[in-house]
Amino acid sequence: MGDRLDRWLSRQLPEHSRSAFRRFIDEGRVTVCENSCRASHRMQLTDRVSFDPPAIPSPIPLPEDHQLQIIHQDDDLIVISKEAGMIVHPAPGAAPEGTLVNALLGHTEELSTVGEVGRPGIVHRLDRETSGVMVIARTDSAHKELARQFHDREIAKEYLALSHGIPTTLSGEIDLPLARSLTDPRKRVVRHEQGARESFTAWKQIGTIGDDPMNGICWFHCFPRTGRTHQIRVHLRAIGHPILCDFHYGRETKLDISRWDPTAPAAPLQRHALHAWRLHLRHPTSQQPMHFEAPLAADLLPWWDASTPIQGGK
Repeated sequence: MGDRLDRWLSRQLPEHSRSAFRRFIDEGRVTVCENSCRASHRMQLTDRVSFDPPAIPSPIPLPEDHQLQIIHQDDDLIVISKEAGMIVHPAPGAAPEGTLVNALLGHTEELSTVGEVGRPGIVHRLDRETSGVMVIARTDSAHKELARQFHDREIAKEYLALSHGIPTTLSGEIDLPLARSLTDPRKRVVRHEQGARESFTAWKQIGTIGDDPMNGICWFHCFPRTGRTHQIRVHLRAIGHPILCDFHYGRETKLDISRWDPTAPAAPLQRHALHAWRLHLRHPTSQQPMHFEAPLAADLLPWWDASTPIQGGK
């Protein structure tokens, strides 16, 4: 039998430890013959190993004066409505500026420090183009408790997504495992194989624009039970309803509502139509139930107003 994959990699690339390679393998950064693998895989002469190394960490972000849409604030947490286009934290290898972390540092010095370096207060994330509700930890104890609630799936999340096509049923469930794409590490794909992570999203229709199942569009109310990267975007595409203007998983990068309603005022959309609508959690100190809702962003509101509600939806 050949050498273990993690041991072999640490010898080929000594700048990374064996334990680091085990983590990289768990994260899907290593494939053998284009397949996911385990650290215990025994190397063969014919094996082709690919490694997607993590980027160099960014410098520590600095405070910036940027107005935040604050929904709630107390000694333990801040709840905000994140604007579309804002990155949550500095990306590895990129300039550490213009992010939510920069804005938070400009708003307060009281942010948790137990998370990843350069990400004070950040307990969970939203994609850059996704707008909506986020909770920020102000103390280390709050961070640990909120992280536990997310890990144990005690926090309920609700999203609104505007997608191509109108389903033939009013509600449904998507139970499809997700994994990192083998051809583009920025993307996730549905894969039924070892290494893919279970992913579950429930949904229901709450509004439509047009009545053609193929050419109309639908507002989905989504309830993700798991929190995988790009989960809702990949799941809706997988069932034939890609989100409007999703440059990774959709059909176009720009649309206007006039395509469906020539009489409607101009309402250009140039980012994926996904909004983190509601968040349900327990206060990290008092344990009292808390419910937060972020109003729809200005670029999505005309599309919401133009839609016909499904009975019992909006």
